[in-house]
Amino acid sequence: MANASYIASFIATILGLIEPFGKKMKTILPLNFTGNFLVGLSYLMVGQNSGAAICAFACVQVFINYIFDSKGKKVPFWLIIVYAVIFLSINLMTFAHWYDVFALAASMVFVVSVAQSNAKYYRILAFVNSSIWIFYDFLAAAYGNLFTHIVLFIFQIISVIVRDVKGKKDDKGENVQEGKNN
Repeated sequence: MANASYIASFIATILGLIEPFGKKMKTILPLNFTGNFLVGLSYLMVGQNSGAAICAFACVQVFINYIFDSKGKKVPFWLIIVYAVIFLSINLMTFAHWYDVFALAASMVFVVSVAQSNAKYYRILAFVNSSIWIFYDFLAAAYGNLFTHIVLFIFQIISVIVRDVKGKKDDKGENVQEGKNN
């Protein structure tokens, strides 16, 4: 099962490399859905039920949010509260180890991240989310997902720089290539 877990994590890593560079949530959310499914499957294969259950519900949340985004509507605040309550309930039902609290914290950040209509804010929150999952993966000995989350963490930093920091400077008419971005 460990080898299958690594394969699922590797595929999730590939998808995760593409995701943070998406310009619109309509592009980001399907990649996020598939990545969550694979990471959840990987957690399940190594016996980390809390992480697996949280990723499973994350797929449901992403699907619902995709429907709102495709209609050009924001996710209602009441639905964000419902998501948070469901994630809390899932964590309480699957809580087995003290470090499962990191899975809960990551899920709360995830609730807010995928509810964003602005991809910039999503990228920043996804960066925070990955950093929390790194702690969980290390403590849970979910090494395939640890690799995935470390790679995603690095690429999320790069995507924030490329899409948000550099893009903001380019929008102001500064010539980044000539080093006028001090």
